[in-house]
Amino acid sequence: MGDGNDPQAVVEAMATHEETMSALYSAYAEAYPDVSDLWMKMAREEHGHSKLLRSLLDHPDDLAPFADERRFSFDQITGETRRLRNLVQVAPRAGLTMPEAFLVAKRLEDTLIESHVLKPAPGDPEPVAKVLGTLQEQTERHRGHLREVLDAGSKS
Repeated sequence: MGDGNDPQAVVEAMATHEETMSALYSAYAEAYPDVSDLWMKMAREEHGHSKLLRSLLDHPDDLAPFADERRFSFDQITGETRRLRNLVQVAPRAGLTMPEAFLVAKRLEDTLIESHVLKPAPGDPEPVAKVLGTLQEQTERHRGHLREVLDAGSKS
C-alpha cells in the first residue's frame, strides 16, 4: 500500500498544508504591516486547522475515509503544499500589491472549498465529520472575509 492510501499520512499531509497556509499568511503579515492583524489572525486560524486535523490521529479507527484516493489524493495535497512553500519563499520579494496578496489568498481558499476535500461525506465517523465541517466553515469564512476586503478595495 502506497502513502496515498495511508490514512495517517493523508491527515498529516493535510495538516502540513494548513501549516504552510499559516506560514504564507504570516509572510503577508510582515509584507503588509498596515493589515498585519488580519493576516496574523488568519495565520493563527490556519495553524489551528492543522491542530484540528492532527487531533484525528488520536482516533485511528475513524481514519478510513482518508484512505479514499479519489476523495483525498495524497499526491495532490503534497503537490499543493510544495506550491504553497514556493509562495512562502518568494512572498517577501514577490512585489505583490496588497490587493494582489488578498487575491492570491482568496484563490487558495476558493481552491480548498471547490475541491470538496473539506466537505464531510455521508458515513464519515463523527470525529472526521466534525473536524471537516469545522474546517469547511472556517475556510468559507476566510473566503468571505477576503472577498469583502477585495470588494472594499475595488470601490475605493
